[in-house]
Amino acid sequence: MKKLNVAIPTPFREDESLNVAGFESIVAYQKQNGIESLLISGSTGEQHSMSIEERLQIIEYFNEQRFPDIELIFGVSAIRTRDAVRLVRALETSVMDVIMIGFPPYIRPTQQQAVGYVEELLSHTSKKVALYNNPGRTGFDLTPESLHTLLSKYPNIVGYKETGDLQRHMERTYPDYFIRFAAGDVNLVDNFVTGATGGLSSVAGNIYPQEIRQAVEQLLHNEQVDSEHIETLVSRVISGHAIMNIKQHYNRLGIDAGCCRAPIM
Repeated sequence: MKKLNVAIPTPFREDESLNVAGFESIVAYQKQNGIESLLISGSTGEQHSMSIEERLQIIEYFNEQRFPDIELIFGVSAIRTRDAVRLVRALETSVMDVIMIGFPPYIRPTQQQAVGYVEELLSHTSKKVALYNNPGRTGFDLTPESLHTLLSKYPNIVGYKETGDLQRHMERTYPDYFIRFAAGDVNLVDNFVTGATGGLSSVAGNIYPQEIRQAVEQLLHNEQVDSEHIETLVSRVISGHAIMNIKQHYNRLGIDAGCCRAPIM
């Protein structure tokens, strides 16, 4: 799994209907700017605004287009386990390289229930998997103990995207192949310098792909990075509403990312 991925938006038409053809130009733009891994249908992709059928439609579109020479990650999360299983089963025979499993929003499962949710999804796939812990959006926070329980049983869990406390993982030992991703670009340099993370799932990379890619490459080689400059770029992206800013950027470039779904206006 690549140590940098960019979480891309989902293109919608002005009536908010899904526009899968819009992905082609977004993917091409990212490839042209040296990005080698994309996250589809994540938080930046307005995942939870979409039905399961719409997400299945996206999977089928990528199966048809294939998009060689770039790692494809697909975000899976649903309140009902059976809905998430439908997605995982479709992904098992798809062109997607990695499945990113997010925890169900709103219902706030126990640690045991969350572990059971992941185990059920893993029983339907042999693909590489990354877990996505996003307590600010879901209301659920996976503990390091629960993470290690899953890692001890499932070697195909190769990554972990964390929006919570990165520092709590500092005293833990993880397999060499396992990548801990910072979710988003805020405090990017500090996260790498303190050793709290070994990868980045970027939002700002939609607007500043070359700058973010270069910064991550330098950090991975223990080279000095202008943190003030990077934080300035990141603040431009997240000021107001990041998804709106990202879609407006693509649209200005002539790349049809369309609108956001209300209430994001």
